[in-house]
Amino acid sequence: MKSQRNGKSKILSQSEYEQLLQEVPHKYAVLLRLLMVSGFRISECLSLQTEDLMEASVLVRKCSTKGKRSTREVPLPQDLMEELKSISDGKQFIFESKHKPNQPLTRQSCDYIFRNACRELGIEGFSLHGTRRFFIHTLHHKNVPLKVIQTAVGHSEMRSTAAYI
Repeated sequence: MKSQRNGKSKILSQSEYEQLLQEVPHKYAVLLRLLMVSGFRISECLSLQTEDLMEASVLVRKCSTKGKRSTREVPLPQDLMEELKSISDGKQFIFESKHKPNQPLTRQSCDYIFRNACRELGIEGFSLHGTRRFFIHTLHHKNVPLKVIQTAVGHSEMRSTAAYI
């Protein structure tokens, strides 16, 4: 999906984002919204369990993070929290595999869905990691301090966060 971007995924325009939300099945649209507003890695989203849903936030456990260093609680919009609760519907994982009960969706299945949707829409250069870049860029352009962004996305090193900007 990436094309000549030196390893950097395209950041979707508002129009492309809205088209993609319409093109993918509902569960994947909720996943895309979560990625865009949270800055989560795709692996962090897929490992979320129903018990990680709090009243107005979601808990990303350290065992689900890349460095496995710290747990973080991330506030989310109320309408998204309600959608997450709705699609989890008592299952162990919020984004549970249809083919493997009690197992999360795989990154590969998500990539497949989004790659095909992007192809249908003529969107080039996008990957799910681009949602993380979008989140970090958005906070940076709103003058949020880099240290706050670093904490929000779970980076242990400031230079990791700075590389996204």
